[in-house]
Amino acid sequence: MNKLNYMCPHCKGHLRVSNHIIFLTKTTNGKSGLLLVNSELGNYSVLMHPTLSYDLGEHVNFVCPICYENLDAPEYDKNLAKIIMEDEEGKESTILFSKINGEKCTYKIAKNEVKAFGDDKSEYRSSFGDIF
Repeated sequence: MNKLNYMCPHCKGHLRVSNHIIFLTKTTNGKSGLLLVNSELGNYSVLMHPTLSYDLGEHVNFVCPICYENLDAPEYDKNLAKIIMEDEEGKESTILFSKINGEKCTYKIAKNEVKAFGDDKSEYRSSFGDIF
């Protein structure tokens, strides 16, 4: 089991339990629920209540389940959300991921370097300027 911590960028609350990162999710048409995302970067498996489903291409807002702050990352793109990853040595990286259901793209930003994961990783390449 990896020893990475995933935290809210607002309250620094820990979002990881076991191998999942826990989010509160909401859509513009009123669907909401808890979503558990695999903590391995590039693994897009999720757990959610059987009655919760999102349409392919639907915009999903991610909210911290601790402080209820929106996890939007408008400084990069309106379709990206942001959390903080802390490694075993306490070094922090910014983790960005798509809020569009079905888009598989995740980015790890550390020391002006971007590592991209997922089938759709080139989707937001222009959002990172010269550091991609």
